[in-house]
Amino acid sequence: MFSSILAGISETDNIMPYLAAMIAQTLKENKKVVFFLLRFLSVFGGFSLLYAVWIKSYGLEADPFSWFVGYNLQGLLGSENLRLYPIEGYAAIGLDYLGSNSVSLFEGCNGIAVFILFFAFVFAFKGRWSDLIWFVPLGIVVIHLFNLARLVALIMLAEQGHDALFHFMHKYLFSLVIYAGVFLMWVFWVRLALKRNKQKANENPA
Repeated sequence: MFSSILAGISETDNIMPYLAAMIAQTLKENKKVVFFLLRFLSVFGGFSLLYAVWIKSYGLEADPFSWFVGYNLQGLLGSENLRLYPIEGYAAIGLDYLGSNSVSLFEGCNGIAVFILFFAFVFAFKGRWSDLIWFVPLGIVVIHLFNLARLVALIMLAEQGHDALFHFMHKYLFSLVIYAGVFLMWVFWVRLALKRNKQKANENPA
């Protein structure tokens, strides 16, 4: 019995250096992928943490950006049609559209989490800074505009009493569409970055 245990330990000791060497070789061969993942996780995790701390600092009050989103909705639907009010005991904004107050705006609806996800990938997949400074704001504006359109549609559905459709659109369809849009912008960024890198390589041949 003891000999078999010792043999197992010995075999494990022999395997560990092999596994370590194999992992090191894999990391070396995929160095760019590893660095991309490290950059992405660092930026995404760091900004998500800062955002969580910022949100927590408001306690049971809605954050300023959520109010900004609410005022944007008022601009689209008319302040005479859409009334905003704080919900007591919750970090949320009530949306009273034509007397129907069945929609609440929480911080998860303001789009900032999607902004962070979008930015983290674009920053991690290295491109030119000159492209980054226009592409990131443009992407954030696109996400924000879609989010406003999403919220307007949800308000309309709630006002008309389409509860089942509201739930499906809110939980599934709109989430799918917005993340698909973010993915397409990522694809555009990757193609742009690779094109720039190819142009740079042609301008400076080894």
